[in-house]
Amino acid sequence: MKKNILKKLFGLDGKVIVLAGGAGQIGFSAAVALVEAGAQVAIADLDMEMARDKCRGLASEVRDKIFLHKTDVTSEKSVQNCWRTVRKKLGKIHGVVNCFHYKGNARKLDTKSNFFAPLAEYPLEAWEKVHAVNLRGTFLMCKTAIPYFRENGEGVILNLSSTYGNLSPNKNIYGESGINSPVAYASSKAAIINLTRYMATHLADDKIRANVLSPGGVLNNQSPEFLRNYTQLTPLKRMAVTGDYHAAIIFLLSPGSAYMTGANLVVDGGWTAW
Repeated sequence: MKKNILKKLFGLDGKVIVLAGGAGQIGFSAAVALVEAGAQVAIADLDMEMARDKCRGLASEVRDKIFLHKTDVTSEKSVQNCWRTVRKKLGKIHGVVNCFHYKGNARKLDTKSNFFAPLAEYPLEAWEKVHAVNLRGTFLMCKTAIPYFRENGEGVILNLSSTYGNLSPNKNIYGESGINSPVAYASSKAAIINLTRYMATHLADDKIRANVLSPGGVLNNQSPEFLRNYTQLTPLKRMAVTGDYHAAIIFLLSPGSAYMTGANLVVDGGWTAW
């Protein structure tokens, strides 16, 4: 019997995926979707308490296919340990998804790092913290994956950028909240796009593909003012829910995207189309 075309193109049966930042909003939802597509998923995250809490709510057949490993993506030693442990625990590794970012505390003003400071007042400490997580972390997770993908004979890298990696944040949507999308977030997310293009061209001979997913904003208890401002500037007139990214993530990790590398797939409700 011929294999179902959907399974052939988009099935991930037997694949092992490392999902860095998998305890977060997009990351954990993606982990569940990847398991349902047939993969085993290793969530690499610093916040194991959050990851464990979320896993408790899963059905056992999904939970049993998710492996948790505490990982600091800014530390090369921690990242190397993650890859060694996942390889030993789950076997050969097919792909990595990097969906972490440092964004300060969006529920109150982050006075410790002053993450939300305006450009003229932006502290070097916050700049370095954001780039250490977003950019250095992505670099380390990808660099350290290469020997494992070479062992496997192929591999897939999926790095998450952002709408704000493709264009400047619109300062007018934040009102008087004191919260914005600062310069370090935009610059680090933009750098991820070209870092991924570099990987795509320099790793192609190893049969390693590398692509970017640029998601739009995700609904997450934002203020009514922000929701109104954001949706007015989005052609589809809403923010995303995490499920809006499942198909893109599965596609970019699956055989269905076999001729795709160095690409930036923008899924943002049309925000960047104006």
